[in-house]
Amino acid sequence: MIATQNATDKTQKFLDDFKVSKPVIGLPGLGWDTPEMAAAVSNAGGLGVLHIGFKTEDEIERDVAKVRSLTDKPFAVLMFPQKESILDAERLRLQDTALSPLREDLGCTAARQLSAPLFDNQFKKLVELKVPAIGLRLGGLREPYMEELEANGIPVFGIASNLRDAKVLVSSGVNAVVAAGWAEEGLLSHEEIGKDQAEIDSLVLWSECARALRVPVLGAGSVTTQDQVRVIKALGLAGFMLSDALLLAKESPIPDSWRTKVMYLADSASEMSDTFMGRASRYLSNGFAQIFPEKGLPVLQFPYQYFALKDIFDKALEIGRIDLALLEVGQYVYLAESGTTADIIDKFCGYWSEAK
Repeated sequence: MIATQNATDKTQKFLDDFKVSKPVIGLPGLGWDTPEMAAAVSNAGGLGVLHIGFKTEDEIERDVAKVRSLTDKPFAVLMFPQKESILDAERLRLQDTALSPLREDLGCTAARQLSAPLFDNQFKKLVELKVPAIGLRLGGLREPYMEELEANGIPVFGIASNLRDAKVLVSSGVNAVVAAGWAEEGLLSHEEIGKDQAEIDSLVLWSECARALRVPVLGAGSVTTQDQVRVIKALGLAGFMLSDALLLAKESPIPDSWRTKVMYLADSASEMSDTFMGRASRYLSNGFAQIFPEKGLPVLQFPYQYFALKDIFDKALEIGRIDLALLEVGQYVYLAESGTTADIIDKFCGYWSEAK
């Protein structure tokens, strides 16, 4: 009874801190994240999330304005804490030489922008825009940044793939932690431990974070079923995050031809690799990901690997080539169902309310 009450209190704290009516975060993966998706989640009562980790200040201002034009409810922007990385010119040359025939076939002729946006500029823009909330992936923020967010009344959640990373996030001052098992789409968090050690099953991660952390913890790990929601609540977590469950939502931007393919995917349709991002990330397995190991191509450091290939990703989306696209999805994406974002969130929140 005490444990149940504690979990209930943490659920309410999450709702109060982020000013939402439902204990759910909606996080579409790269390749299908749009302002429309973020707004749809927020309008449904959850916390919609807009990716801005790779965006310039102008792009951030444009997309935040778009979300605000579509909803008056709170939403969050997801960013990457500052990372030290170097663009290796020789590795880039080897990549470009090997991929030049592919680019020629696709008609990728536009000049590429290989410089990553400056974190400080992104952060200042978010404070200037007074965004309702911030999400963090790949670690936490240093004290001066967290103090500025607190002074501006901006709550923060962090995504962690292991308990040690989660504890560091709590120490930094986040209001909530998303415990994302390695079935979850996107980048794997391994800031405090090695990559192989961070590949932790959702059940282990959820229960350990619920036990050890004093802030609200939301469960993530390609949540797509009623049983997963029941387990999350039974373990004493404060809520859950939906990603793959939203892929086939009406508001999702993926083409109709791709939706049909998703319906026939297998449980092995996603894979974890550094091919797309320069560090471990889970995405839809496709022919493009096989080029690097087959040709022995070097991978650039994060985030330069993403920027080096972005023209191909963009072209693949434009012409409907799912076999070349960057599409972040988790292990259970094949269980995604169609419907409006509001209907999907209502269904999962119904599972949450019914769970003991």
